[in-house]
Amino acid sequence: MDLDKPMSSLTPTEQRTVIANLACTKSYGEPRKVWVEDGHVFVEGHDGEVVSMVPAVAIKMGRMLGEAGAAALINRVMEDGTAVETNTA
Repeated sequence: MDLDKPMSSLTPTEQRTVIANLACTKSYGEPRKVWVEDGHVFVEGHDGEVVSMVPAVAIKMGRMLGEAGAAALINRVMEDGTAVETNTA
């Protein structure tokens, strides 16, 4: 399944899978700890659950989370109507 393509271009089965996965999501608080051991990156979540990943995945995930976080903040500002436009002309 290619999640980089728009939801509308996924097959009905893929769409149902995405929807089912989204229904199982949980809020994620501040990570309590991040460390490296035996060539893996470990993240301990706010609930004590630990996730392990190889370095390349950790780097890619960090970039993807940063981009998504910035987009979410921009969307929130735009939806709240608090965006300030400047006229440089």
